[in-house]
Amino acid sequence: WLKTVCVIIVCASNNSVGLIRKVRLGAKRQDDCKVGLRPALSGTSWPLNLIASAVGCISTAMPPPVFDLERPARIPTSTFGNDEDLRAEWPQTWNLEKFQHEVTSSLKDLFNGALNESADQLAELLQVCKGFADELGVVAVRAAIDQNAAEQKAVIKLFDKLHKKGAITQTDMVRTFEKLFCAWENITIDAPMAPRVIIETLLFCEKNGCVAPIILSKVPEALINVGLKRDDEELPKEGKETLIDTAAALKEFKRQLRGSLEEYFVTSKVEMLDRRLRELGQKQYRHELVKMALIISFDQQDVAGARDAALDLFRHLAGESLLTKDDLQWGVSRVLASLHELEIDCPKASEYTIDALAGMVADELLGVDFLRRCLLLRIGGGEGLHGLAAIQRKTPEFSKKNLDTQSFKKEIHTMIIEFFDSADKAEFTRRIRELAPLPAARGATIIRKIMQLAMEHSTAECESAVGLMLNLCHEEEITEDVIEMGFDEMYRMMPDILLDVPDAREMAKAFVVEAQKVGILGQTWEIPSPETQQQEYEEDVS
Repeated sequence: WLKTVCVIIVCASNNSVGLIRKVRLGAKRQDDCKVGLRPALSGTSWPLNLIASAVGCISTAMPPPVFDLERPARIPTSTFGNDEDLRAEWPQTWNLEKFQHEVTSSLKDLFNGALNESADQLAELLQVCKGFADELGVVAVRAAIDQNAAEQKAVIKLFDKLHKKGAITQTDMVRTFEKLFCAWENITIDAPMAPRVIIETLLFCEKNGCVAPIILSKVPEALINVGLKRDDEELPKEGKETLIDTAAALKEFKRQLRGSLEEYFVTSKVEMLDRRLRELGQKQYRHELVKMALIISFDQQDVAGARDAALDLFRHLAGESLLTKDDLQWGVSRVLASLHELEIDCPKASEYTIDALAGMVADELLGVDFLRRCLLLRIGGGEGLHGLAAIQRKTPEFSKKNLDTQSFKKEIHTMIIEFFDSADKAEFTRRIRELAPLPAARGATIIRKIMQLAMEHSTAECESAVGLMLNLCHEEEITEDVIEMGFDEMYRMMPDILLDVPDAREMAKAFVVEAQKVGILGQTWEIPSPETQQQEYEEDVS
């Protein structure tokens, strides 16, 4: 057998046009196989099982899900949380300022001794603002920094209660502490006790199970040196000893790694660095490689070439399981946090970082959900926010798939207006494809917006709108079920639409007739009565 054999199997069934699977075979053991074989359809599994049995590398039983290690962004989980958690959005009528105000108000009760009442209030708040427990954690720790020891311990007890209630998860707390790790030096300027409070809160949260132990290996060396009181007998002994060992091991790891990285940017021999990394071990500190490689690349004469070399290195190490999605995310967040300091010696550090991270997104080393979360947490301050926004603009084909609700509606509005100007259905469909996969609710919003904006223009736009919806159905970007949902949404919002378009009901009825005539809306679909429209509108508003 050749060392690596690429087999392309085209399977067809009654339920699919076709399926192509590319499989790497030839590893010595099943554990060495980077990509597993999985039956795609019950009627087409026999060729896959036959080849698997012949090679003797892969069991014919259904294996667990297999991910492409060279594209970590496709792996849906990390210590920062599931991608779905990271793309949480503020509910309607809520924003950061309002949320922080509510948290601060509840913390006043906590500091007055009402632990249970505060925990209940905050748990209810997190039911409304799901996905923002990390922000709650940041506000609570920063508030504790300005209080005395009793109030600081109360915050630790609060986290424990919220965790036991299921209101805060370990991944929420990972994001909380990473924000604090990235900002601790700035916080210390106004609050000298900040390092000690952050370390103490971290150690007790780890002891209580509120945050995973892996977090202790991610604490910045400088923060440990400044914030850890080694003679403090009240701190959890095991966690304290782990941090002491981390500071020493991390310092040595970075010292040995720097020389190897500098040599790599001269020789571009990835195999040598691969071998050196295996010799060093210390998997828990490999986020430092990501950070160090990016920063060293900024100092090279050919920055663009060095950036490509860094991305080549990350792809190789990820493919060899020497770098994980976590390593890449932790490393990138630390680079963002360092931008202000980096710009002192390298004025173009932000520009170089934007280009490097955009490249990592394009190579699927880094997911846009993670970067969007960094944006929400304001990682890196002003420089970080500027850089993260620029990365989104440089990678629209990836970022558009993860737009928040407000950005999504703005994007769709622009696309529809441009369509009415150009009448280019193919271009509109292509841009819709960039947003795929579209949840049904967003597809319905697109249909509703097409009709609503057409009604605000003229009869010509209304005719174009029907043709556009028909094209989206023919191109299978929108299903007939979603079309129906779009009409439902339009009539639910009719009281609002009437404010801008007084004859909206008559125009909407014309849309129903034309859509049913061309076959994209079922003949059984009926226009809801004005009373039903008003009732549904009031329910939505409430």
